[in-house]
Amino acid sequence: MKLMDEKVMQGTPHRWGTLARYGAKIFSSSLLSPVQINVCFAVIIGCAAALGAYVFKWLIDLFTHLCLGGADPGVRGRISFLGEYDILVFPALGGLIVGPIIYRWAREAKGHGVPEVMKAVLTRGGRIRPIVAVVKSIASALTIGTGGSAGSEGPIVQIGASFGSSLGQWFRMPPRRIINFLACGAAGGIAAIFNAPLAGVMFSMEVILGEFEKFSFIYVVLAAVTSSALSQYLTGNKAIFLIRYYQLASPLELFAIALLGVITAIGARLFSAALNGSEGYFERRVPIPEYLKPALGGLGVGVVALLIAVSSDGAGKRILGVGYDTIGLALQGGLSMNLLLLFFAAKFVATCLTLGAGGSGGVFAPALFMGAMLGGAFGSMLHGLFPGATAPPGLYAVVGMGAFFAGMAHAPVTAILILFEMTGYRYTILLPIMTCSVISTLVASLISRDSIYTIKLRRQGILPDQRKADPLKAIIAGEIMIRDPQYVTEDMSIATLSGLVGNTLHTSLPVLDRRGELVGLLTYREIHYALRTSHSRPGLLVKDCMNRSPLVAFTDEPCDAVFNRMKDADQGIAPVAKRKNPRRMVGILTYRHIYEAYRRALMY
Repeated sequence: MKLMDEKVMQGTPHRWGTLARYGAKIFSSSLLSPVQINVCFAVIIGCAAALGAYVFKWLIDLFTHLCLGGADPGVRGRISFLGEYDILVFPALGGLIVGPIIYRWAREAKGHGVPEVMKAVLTRGGRIRPIVAVVKSIASALTIGTGGSAGSEGPIVQIGASFGSSLGQWFRMPPRRIINFLACGAAGGIAAIFNAPLAGVMFSMEVILGEFEKFSFIYVVLAAVTSSALSQYLTGNKAIFLIRYYQLASPLELFAIALLGVITAIGARLFSAALNGSEGYFERRVPIPEYLKPALGGLGVGVVALLIAVSSDGAGKRILGVGYDTIGLALQGGLSMNLLLLFFAAKFVATCLTLGAGGSGGVFAPALFMGAMLGGAFGSMLHGLFPGATAPPGLYAVVGMGAFFAGMAHAPVTAILILFEMTGYRYTILLPIMTCSVISTLVASLISRDSIYTIKLRRQGILPDQRKADPLKAIIAGEIMIRDPQYVTEDMSIATLSGLVGNTLHTSLPVLDRRGELVGLLTYREIHYALRTSHSRPGLLVKDCMNRSPLVAFTDEPCDAVFNRMKDADQGIAPVAKRKNPRRMVGILTYRHIYEAYRRALMY
């Protein structure tokens, strides 16, 4: 039998052991309170998110400069070799590179990112692999820079959240703190990339966490403020969209704004359903290897862009990438109603192709694009009918941006704040944005209870409504198991076993064969039976008495499920193994350690 001290790991792989043990010793001491620890980490995560956003934007600009040059049809990329047909080739080429990167290193980087972050909060205690930040940065920058129709919001949320989560895991923090750090990273990323700290905070609280707990709010605010301040130092403090001085012609125009809210809600719901259908179609119906699907989607985007170029005097590049230049034209009233509707439809299809096929990028920028086009077209029609009684179409384009995102994400507060910050704090547009965003959210919620983020989770069988679930659902067996556990061998005699009873740390012991594989379990019942009958059967061995079909937990199994199975099996100890080799025991789990994990989760 192997007698060793218990080594209970609280969520940190061995390769991080030295740093983790040192950090855990510091932060478990009485020198710092939990609140002080979280404040320190919030500031660190905010700085990291700002630096991550800076590098990510630089990568996007680099790939865009090399491949496309810009939204202006006359500006070519540095490696242009097909002239006007670059827009057909580069999105597919980008997908051809992105697909294998995601497939090989981090499949979580596929798609728009936010559902994966929410999934980590709901099912994994906030744990995200560190490699996700690196792969997401490169894959999303390539997707956007080569012309894929996607945005930077989803990637920067996943990048920032990955760093916050990894920091919590490195220092062996309990799940509640890891989730808080994840939310800090997400808020810091939004604050830095859009120069919108208020919106970053609201996005994390409203979408990622789904709750407004006091201390979580404080930490998220600190991370967002730190990230925004550092980002402004690195890149300057300027609004993304510069708009004219817009205001409503009269209070009665709010009725038209309300109608636009209904229209954007319907458009947002159609887009959510179409993107979800596109993801499902590419996953199940397209019979090619997974790593080639982004290239197929990119080719489809190129075809759409080429058709737009033919029908709109070379403006096909305006639907590629994030599309901020084209949004700026709509906000200034520089596009006709026909072009606005054409660009809306093209962006709708291109985004479904890019992200549905497995490209990497966010849905926020496409939502702003489609909302601006839809709102601008509605405003152009209304202004043409009532020129003296309505505001210019540019106001409706601004309002449409926020309303489309609000209806798509079911996040009206985030939509209001991010548009307010991205347009330079124009107070005259605040009332129409609030009206339109709230109505869009209400109508979209009546059409479907799922947002564009939660619809993907529900398709995977995850119920995003149950935010305050049992804390044990967020803790996996591999985090709290005892490594290097005690065990007995199957050929050990009962006489030898009797001399060890009372000297073990557990009431039950795993049984291994000569190859070190799990073959059974000796519980107190089997031990009692063996000792009682050993006098009449002197040659009795452990293998003659053991339970040959013990309950085995898996390293990635939630502790609530393990606890329920142990209770049903009336088994006080569970050997832990990896799913790929259930007979190779890597640890054990007991009731006491599950209870201790539950207590720590409630404490923090």
